[in-house]
Amino acid sequence: MRQVAWRRLAPFGLSPQQYQLLMAMSEKDGRCHGDLARCTWMDKPTASRILRTLQDRGLVRAEADPSHGRRVLFTLEPAGEALVASLQGFRQYMREGMEQGLPEGDRAQLRSVLASVMDNLDRMEAELIESGSEPKSEQK
Repeated sequence: MRQVAWRRLAPFGLSPQQYQLLMAMSEKDGRCHGDLARCTWMDKPTASRILRTLQDRGLVRAEADPSHGRRVLFTLEPAGEALVASLQGFRQYMREGMEQGLPEGDRAQLRSVLASVMDNLDRMEAELIESGSEPKSEQK
């Protein structure tokens, strides 16, 4: 899946992880890098590097959070919004390609199972963070 995504996103000059971050910002603008890392399944250092690259390309803007002195919020620049608009069909393309040839009942079941797996992984991650067993590179 990652290889197909790389090839499909290459004409836009994006990696799959850059795409994920752009889409996360398009769904909810003004997110901090920790939230963006969490919702895209990236570690914070990776998300920071990618966000810096997106900023350097003029796709993303970083602004101080007015309600939190040390937090930075990321929003899409107009060029980022235009790029996201041109990528709207990408998710559909990937979903249709992966589900091709599957009967509709199997498609629904596959989506349900994958959603359950993702929910379980989210729960497991939250438990690790709450217990303080977060990997050393993730600890604050």
